[in-house]
Amino acid sequence: MSFLRNITKGLRSLFRKEKVDQELNEELSAYLYMAAEEKMKEGMSRKDALRAVRLERGSLEVTKEVVRSAGWESFVETCWQDLRFAARMLRKSPSFTTVAVLTLALGIGANTAIFTLLHASLWRPLPVKDPQEIFHLMRTSSGGDFAGESSYSYPLFQQLSKTADSQGEMFATETVGSRKFSLDTVSTERVVGEAVSANFFSVLRVRPSLGRVLEPQDDNLLGGNHFAVLSHGFWMRRFQSDAAILGKTIFYDEVPYTVVGVAQPGFFGIEPEVSVDVWVPVTAASVDRGWRPDPNINWLRLLVRLRSGIDVSQTQAMFETAFRAHVADALLPGASSRWKSMLERQHVTLRRARSGLATRGRKYEKPLLVLLAVVVVVLLISCANIANLILARNAARRQEITVRLALGASRGRIAWQLFTEHFLLSFAGAVCAIFLSVWGTRLLLSLLPQSPLPLAFDLRPDFAVFGFAASTAFVTAILFGVGPALSASSEKTEMSFRGGQRITPSFSTGKLLLVGQLALALPLLVGAGLFLQTLHNLKSSDLGVRPENVVTFDLSFPKGTSADRLRQAYAEIKERLESHPGVLVASYSAPSVYGNGGWSGRITVPGHSTPGEDDDVGMISVGPGFFESIGLGLLQGRYLNSQDQAERPPPAVVNESLARYYFGTDSAIGQRIELVGEPQIPREIVGVVRDARHYGIRERVWRMVYIPAGKSWKGGSFFVRANVNAQLLSDIIRADVAVSDKILHVEEILPFETVINGVSRRTNEFGVRMALGAQRRDIGTLVLRQTLGVILVGVAIGMAVALALARTLSATIAGMLYGIQPTDIGLFLGATVSLIAIALVAALLPAHRATRVDPIVALRYE
Repeated sequence: MSFLRNITKGLRSLFRKEKVDQELNEELSAYLYMAAEEKMKEGMSRKDALRAVRLERGSLEVTKEVVRSAGWESFVETCWQDLRFAARMLRKSPSFTTVAVLTLALGIGANTAIFTLLHASLWRPLPVKDPQEIFHLMRTSSGGDFAGESSYSYPLFQQLSKTADSQGEMFATETVGSRKFSLDTVSTERVVGEAVSANFFSVLRVRPSLGRVLEPQDDNLLGGNHFAVLSHGFWMRRFQSDAAILGKTIFYDEVPYTVVGVAQPGFFGIEPEVSVDVWVPVTAASVDRGWRPDPNINWLRLLVRLRSGIDVSQTQAMFETAFRAHVADALLPGASSRWKSMLERQHVTLRRARSGLATRGRKYEKPLLVLLAVVVVVLLISCANIANLILARNAARRQEITVRLALGASRGRIAWQLFTEHFLLSFAGAVCAIFLSVWGTRLLLSLLPQSPLPLAFDLRPDFAVFGFAASTAFVTAILFGVGPALSASSEKTEMSFRGGQRITPSFSTGKLLLVGQLALALPLLVGAGLFLQTLHNLKSSDLGVRPENVVTFDLSFPKGTSADRLRQAYAEIKERLESHPGVLVASYSAPSVYGNGGWSGRITVPGHSTPGEDDDVGMISVGPGFFESIGLGLLQGRYLNSQDQAERPPPAVVNESLARYYFGTDSAIGQRIELVGEPQIPREIVGVVRDARHYGIRERVWRMVYIPAGKSWKGGSFFVRANVNAQLLSDIIRADVAVSDKILHVEEILPFETVINGVSRRTNEFGVRMALGAQRRDIGTLVLRQTLGVILVGVAIGMAVALALARTLSATIAGMLYGIQPTDIGLFLGATVSLIAIALVAALLPAHRATRVDPIVALRYE
């Protein structure tokens, strides 16, 4: 009760101050008169009694202040007064306030923007119960590298689920993708879909908001039940929250499914960057796609919810044992030597998935953390800049501070008042930073590579974001405010009250701040140089193809479309496109010609012994004109053409790496190769082309085999090389596809390239020096010499810091660089020279101003 009474009393003192002051005055006066009456009983007159009491007990006003200061409300009132005074003082210096607030807004805003994206993509927990119990079972190599998103087959999932039964419960999901969706057999709409094991919702403890969710019995039979669950957002958006959707049939990927329920509001799945619209059972999806429960078909991701108190390392060891047994029994027999070596190096590890799989967040985690470190350093440099501005401002307020000290103000009280001004600056910067961070976060998202699915990060600021911005503002205020506040409050009261200022020492606080700025700027400049050089190396790297003036697009078509119809349609589209003026060549190939590189397989070369154990090659089926369309140069022989389907033996084109590996200096033209999937059907090599980096610019160049698109053609990507306006070419493509076959629809048309790839305070000092006989040249030399000394000290510290960071973080950032080492000497020297040159140029103006000081004016000022 005493605590509540204290709070109530304090609030009353704050909001009913006049009434409380009147009551306190009456109470103290009553005590005064009571004491005076006691004196009067001893024979004193009323006047003498009152005088004696006042002498004994002190001034009534002082007593009032003592009583007021005893409560917590006094501190609040003092802080409010300080804030009001700080606001008035900042309002009197609008230029300083504007510059400082904008500088802080940019610094804090950049940090908040990156934190927001990291929080949304990696750290925000899933909207499920007890998300800390969820773990991702990752398949990694011995070096710790992630083996891929879809790393498990359905038989392996079943085996590992049995292992997990004693520790928790495991569930599986496929990679989220864009799926065809409709309410009838004509699919014209796309949704974000995901196939999941039927215990997905029960393990995550997600409840239905309508109907039911998938249940374990939906996976009992291979083929499952064709049931679907809609997300709450999709149900509201697409069906206007119509409860009649229950029991109705939808067509998901052109297969009928019955809607059995709607998931709880706020649940979007287990990928923070993607909001799933429809969930279906994995068993039903696998049958729809014609996939058998083959241990060699990896398409699932596995997660497990462990019971409370379960030892994670012990559970991981159990999964590792089960995984090794599966590899030995089901995968190693019949695997190639290279694939066996890869399997033997693979392991499974448990990673905490409190925030879900966070696929995209983990992909860009390292660059975002590096960027966060960069903007933190930029914020530190900003703090040093503002501290310099505050030192200059405090120098102008030296007389005011000295007068306040002389009038009895304590040094702590003055330091607190000055720090309140600095805190108010930081708070104003943080408020502006919140608004800037919203724009900055969206800018960061726009800089990420294009995603096939719309990104659905929840970027709304929450308590974590506001807390980060407030904490950053407070720390920032301490960094740039405490030092100048303490320095200003330590002025000597015996200082003269004339307007002059002391001659600044040769190594003042301002110079130390400048040294710190230079020491921080050099590592930043080196880091920027490393990444700019990496960007230049990547852009100038030889990909083996010429992507300029080439666009690419995919075609969608109904399931069950015959291979003959597709082959005829693709050939007709190619012919129609090439008939237009400006279209040089059009062709097609298997999907994902860049990034995934088609598919992999093995070959044998009759009559040639394999020079090593690695006989895996990349394979792409292509149409006529493919090489000309992407600009893949011919070295020997010829390209594939439209007559190659009838050729016997069937032809193939290989790249120079394969030709060199198998045939050495001999010509590959006319040689025979056999694809492992085509026994007893040798193919004749009719051409050798340049190496192309189909698997990515950072990956090794694979040995490639290009074969003609055959009778089993199932569609793929088109490539069109043309000297035509992009919009006009897009209209031509869509029109020709529509005319060729009405069941075909053009997906997004993209350029192929995007698919690949402090002197003013020393006026009086200089005037005095010149009055004593110093020449203008000497003054200019003095300024530049002292500036150069500060610059060299800062650069030396910065060079040491940059080298230490480069060596310490070389392993971390090496994977983010291309064609350059973190300790590149040329880059370090270039950054050092550039920083010195910029700093000297910045010093020329103050030096020139110093030489223009009038000695008479300076002496009069003194």
